[in-house]
Amino acid sequence: MSKVKNPTIRDIARIAGVSTATVSRAFAKPDQVAEPTRTRVLDLADRLGYRLNMRAVDFRHGRTYAIIVLVSDIANPFYSEFFKGIEERARADGYILLIGDTAGDATSEETYVGMLLTGRADGLIINTGFCPESLAEPFARSPSSMLPPVVSCADLDGLDVPTVRIDNYRSSQLAAEHLLGLGHRRMAVICGSLSIRGFADRLAGFADLVRQAGGVIPDDMIVTGRMTIESARALTTTLMTRDDPPTAIFAHSDEMAMGALHALRNLGLRVPEQVSVVGYDDMNYAKVVTPALTTIHLPRRLWGATACQQLLLQVGSGDRVQRNIDMPTELIVRQTTAPPPR
Repeated sequence: MSKVKNPTIRDIARIAGVSTATVSRAFAKPDQVAEPTRTRVLDLADRLGYRLNMRAVDFRHGRTYAIIVLVSDIANPFYSEFFKGIEERARADGYILLIGDTAGDATSEETYVGMLLTGRADGLIINTGFCPESLAEPFARSPSSMLPPVVSCADLDGLDVPTVRIDNYRSSQLAAEHLLGLGHRRMAVICGSLSIRGFADRLAGFADLVRQAGGVIPDDMIVTGRMTIESARALTTTLMTRDDPPTAIFAHSDEMAMGALHALRNLGLRVPEQVSVVGYDDMNYAKVVTPALTTIHLPRRLWGATACQQLLLQVGSGDRVQRNIDMPTELIVRQTTAPPPR
């Protein structure tokens, strides 16, 4: 059999006629795989040219002292404090951090998940907003005792693992409470992709509270785009040129809020005298822009540290791991919100 270029555990599983979980156990936990199956898998891996980097493993403890963090866009400044929290906690226990940028690339995702499943990393933290396809299969088929440690930073369909999450539904209601309290009734929401559960929850929480207060957000006041300044700027321009524009905008990220502020300035509209804006994240720049941004604060460094703590508990005995932890959030009122114009 000729070697496969850059073979993966999926290639081995497909040709051997076994699951990817079985392949991963043949490498990482060989005592849990029947001898004929284990021999077939290892021989096939050798013939395909697949190599497990066993030099990275501490044989005394069966650990690599490396953990993987998967995010959707490593260039997003949101993740800097999140990474810092993980790194500080990991380093305290002698672990190194491997950062994986999936960027919607299934091959990149599979590479990092393959490292986990074949024992080249001790655990995985996921903060992508969706379940990696290459991870869903082994977790659906294998007993939990045979699976590597994983912590998710959101509830993910198809992945039943401990979560350290933001309650996006309740957090967005803080923004709605604030704007309703100021007297706003005609409000718009600039959303991230609603196929991602976190953004769908942000919209639902905000809209539900407005509904409970006797109001409604018209469909044409709910717009969806990329999590960029440019996208939000275009969406805001469209919103504000309608016949009955909003008096307040809730943006699903601070970066989108920056785009909204830029568009409003280009349209000659004053913030907050004519239009109020609320962001989400409380990035470092939110307090230094002019006007300073009212936003929902997420404790990103604490979030990362807590996720890492829960992962390392799994890497150890598995004791004391909490299934679900909600991180605290709060509304930070600054200079971009005020009562609507009369």
